[in-house]
Amino acid sequence: MKAITLLKKIKGKVKGIVGNNSLPEQAHSKKRIGERVTLSNCRLADHVSVGNDCYLHNVSLGSYSFLAMRATAMNTIIGRFCSIGQGTSICLGSHPTHTFVSSSPVFYSPYRQCGTTFSDGSYYDEMGTVEIGNDVWIGANAVIMDNIKIGHGAVVGAGAIVTKDVPPYAIVVGMPAKVLKYRFSEDQIQFLLDFQWWNKSDQWIRDSYKDFHDLDSFIKKYSDG
Repeated sequence: MKAITLLKKIKGKVKGIVGNNSLPEQAHSKKRIGERVTLSNCRLADHVSVGNDCYLHNVSLGSYSFLAMRATAMNTIIGRFCSIGQGTSICLGSHPTHTFVSSSPVFYSPYRQCGTTFSDGSYYDEMGTVEIGNDVWIGANAVIMDNIKIGHGAVVGAGAIVTKDVPPYAIVVGMPAKVLKYRFSEDQIQFLLDFQWWNKSDQWIRDSYKDFHDLDSFIKKYSDG
């Protein structure tokens, strides 16, 4: 699909997501789109923000999530309540490093990345996918490689290069990213994964927002349903 470059005119060009991690499409005012943003085949839920100079292709963005300025993402599902830092790069494709004589796409891709190609078809799987759970925080300038799943509640440190799946509620840092620690204990993590507060109604979350300020009190209050 031909990319649509949006400055301030976006009304009617962005579809709301319909699914478990989203809200039905409503008023345009519930989506905040910065300047010089490119959206191609994207589905944005309500109450989301896309910062200046972002490029998104084939991205699903869940409610109450945002991407800060200069973020790039392709072929990516982003859950609800996610915070994506500036300069983050997600699922940008790959080049062959084995078997093929050259890593240049002129030998295996018909997409003319340099303006021309020798190839009559696609001979290498250039693009993968990425799935980002709910309540995920990705720090500035992190790189998420293709075919990665990031679990609910995970944190990716600034500048990290993620080459493997990230477990729920893990904090990963470094190049390549490795688990530094977990945000909570195993029992606390299991409670949150079972409870799935991110799938509660907007009204429930709005009414309960102060309960989110202390995990121990939260678990105690909602352990019995």
